[in-house]
Amino acid sequence: MASDTKIDLRKQMIYSIFVRNYSPEGNFEGVRKDLDRIKDLGTDIIWLLPIQPSGKEKRKGAWVHTTQFPTIGLSTRNTGLWRTSSACAMNVYAKGMKIIIDCVYNHTSPDSVLAKEHQDWFYHKKDGSFGNKVGDWSDVIDLDYSHRDLWKYQAETLVMWAKYVDGFRCDVTPMVPVEFWKYAREEVAKVRPGAIWLAESGAPDFIRFLRSKGAVSGSDSELYQAFDMTYDYDIYPDLRAALLGKKDLTTWLA
Repeated sequence: MASDTKIDLRKQMIYSIFVRNYSPEGNFEGVRKDLDRIKDLGTDIIWLLPIQPSGKEKRKGAWVHTTQFPTIGLSTRNTGLWRTSSACAMNVYAKGMKIIIDCVYNHTSPDSVLAKEHQDWFYHKKDGSFGNKVGDWSDVIDLDYSHRDLWKYQAETLVMWAKYVDGFRCDVTPMVPVEFWKYAREEVAKVRPGAIWLAESGAPDFIRFLRSKGAVSGSDSELYQAFDMTYDYDIYPDLRAALLGKKDLTTWLA
């Protein structure tokens, strides 16, 4: 936990929703119609997976993977997204729940707003083209946090959204500098004291791999300087195997 994390978060239940395939309508209205059922499950916090327009360049498959979404950008300020997402938040609050949204800050789709307007804020391969610092996620391109102007832009965007939502679930947090996350938390707190910060972290093997490649790689203990909660992305295969009766989940906990 961060130094100012609210202890009662330990007892909060989070329910995640990918709006586009959650209901037949595929929109916020489809979510609104189901809020009573979601509340009755004991839900305290609704986490909306990426709600921004999806990238088209190098898209994988018919259904868009969450990492293909452009970074949350200031360019969305004057679109219908503000109106519909704000209305959804109001409906969630009316049911006594909170709402957090997805924040993908390690990378964007190749045709994102930032890739067009601020090419210098991205990681570039030796040939000068966009790419990934580690591995090859062919559908996305990595940002480069050595640029302090990028820090300011990203934090300002979070502050803008924090006026309407209760917090953020942040993607691939180990690969974004912990110092940036600490800075962003401080900035958001100015408009949303007690904002919720949930981090997708990585298993120790992944952190060691990143460090062996000289990449930014924050461990869980380091991320807790800026985040209230973390969850390990790499637990999914073990969790699935346990649910199917093929593996004892205690092997992962050990």
